[in-house]
Amino acid sequence: MQIPLLTKKEAKKAINAQNIGPNKVNGLCGSKKSTAFLGHIQTKLSFDLGKTTHFAEVKEKCLVFGNYKILLSNLEKLKEDTIYAVVENKLLSVELFSQETNLYYKLWPTTDWPTIMLSSVPMHRFKTSTPKASAGLMVRELFPIEGVMLDTCAGLGYTSILLANEAGCKKVIVFEKDKNVLEIAKYNPFSEELFTNKKIELKNESVFDGIKKIPNQSIAGILHDPPTTSFAPELYSQDFYEQLYRVLKPGALLFHYCPNPGKTKGKEFWHTIIKKLKKTGFVNIEYKEKSSGITAQKKK
Repeated sequence: MQIPLLTKKEAKKAINAQNIGPNKVNGLCGSKKSTAFLGHIQTKLSFDLGKTTHFAEVKEKCLVFGNYKILLSNLEKLKEDTIYAVVENKLLSVELFSQETNLYYKLWPTTDWPTIMLSSVPMHRFKTSTPKASAGLMVRELFPIEGVMLDTCAGLGYTSILLANEAGCKKVIVFEKDKNVLEIAKYNPFSEELFTNKKIELKNESVFDGIKKIPNQSIAGILHDPPTTSFAPELYSQDFYEQLYRVLKPGALLFHYCPNPGKTKGKEFWHTIIKKLKKTGFVNIEYKEKSSGITAQKKK
């Protein structure tokens, strides 16, 4: 069972319900948001970041749902930029620090699906777009999805899940070398299928090494959404691009996510990537501004 999660947004709903009070809420009977019942208040909240909603009770200055009971005074202390897991009536932020990687990992709320922060660096777009929307845009660049797909870096698993849910997809091979990222993903309701979907083959190893075990011309499409070059420079190397080319079937597509942080300074990093892809042998290479990446095709 998924561990209940709370955000500041949901906490405010419970606090506001308490502030209204049973007497005032009595006049709202039939409301989909809150009702008064036997002297206490019921309010609809989500404990899985918006996937579903359930009635919870606000009584005796506590939020009560299932076997959980949380003081409203503790809810008032929640931060806007944090997701909290409810463990034994305690609110624990979904974050960790790894001495092995020297990185700080945090599940970060957005307007739809959460992102993950690696030492304050977000792994998804959430200001100019959203994690859900950007994942959908990237996957659509590879349409039609048919056969075995390669997703080079799992992260929270959004693109792997969307690929696997396409009817023509037979399997998604996806790599994630950082066990800490996968540990954070286990708390995310929108990452659940990364671990449960039978069409997804998740490998806890570096794709830089793991791709060498994939047979020639066995992949029908590749989605390459690597971390920034500071985290994984090898995934932008000529050697790695040659491996991507090797495993692709003739005529198959590669989508290479490539953010453009230097655009305002007159430096556009995707030009460098395009040069490398051309050198590798890819054709029909095009930068797609909407999905913030490059599509390229293996010669037929």
